[in-house]
Amino acid sequence: PPGMGARPPLPPGMGMPPGMGMPPGMQPPQAMMPPGSMPPAPPQPGAAGEEAGGGLVAAADWMRDHPGPITVAVQVPKEENNAKFNFDGRVVSVPDVGLSSSIKDLKERLQELLGGLPANKMKLSHVRHGVLKDQPSLAFYNFADGEAVAVSTKERGGRR
Repeated sequence: PPGMGARPPLPPGMGMPPGMGMPPGMQPPQAMMPPGSMPPAPPQPGAAGEEAGGGLVAAADWMRDHPGPITVAVQVPKEENNAKFNFDGRVVSVPDVGLSSSIKDLKERLQELLGGLPANKMKLSHVRHGVLKDQPSLAFYNFADGEAVAVSTKERGGRR
């Protein structure tokens, strides 16, 4: 286009339909790599509690290394429209939570502390793990004593 500098040429075979633009006898870049020098495959999730690249310890190992129950600190938002659920901006401590407890179990413990907010309407979030799923255990997420999570209400999707 006018006013624009010339674009650098693309490497051979790039931007062309298959079979075109590659000089005779030249192979695509992937085929030129000597055997055994391919980059390693990305890590795959391993035992329960491990995420690909997530740095989590397997749940069984975490529970072995961290015996006993923990206390979970739950940050409650300040929302006047949800005052009936004690959404007053405080931090609620949930003591004596076993590491084998699921996130759903934790939500059920919170239900009584949050004015009866149903567990299936709660969303728990963690700074490292994002939104926590109901089924995994606290050990899966490598929770330690004093671990902090934030609670909010699940928002419905769809038409309004």
